Amino acid sequence: FFLGPRPQARLQRDPETEAADARAAGLEEVHLRTERLRAEFLDIGAVVYFLRKEVWTVPGFTVEAHRDRVRALHELIRRDGSFVAHASRTLIEARKP
Repeated sequence: FFLGPRPQARLQRDPETEAADARAAGLEEVHLRTERLRAEFLDIGAVVYFLRKEVWTVPGFTVEAHRDRVRALHELIRRDGSFVAHASRTLIEARKP
């Protein structure tokens, strides 16, 4: 919502490509796991709290700097009852052979 669609970023984060990069660096893949996560926010305070704690989600996030988007998201939550965000995470366990 704050960063807009990020299709290019998603293409760069392919789990199989990242595992292949680890193997190319001379590592042995032990385990590869990918999860798709869903977070539902019922009020704007929860969104702000989340973004202040997970600083990598929206780098440089402050309410002041993103006031218009915060207000728009607040109105969306009031209208729809919640805001749902999705994220993907990949865990690659690797070791030196």
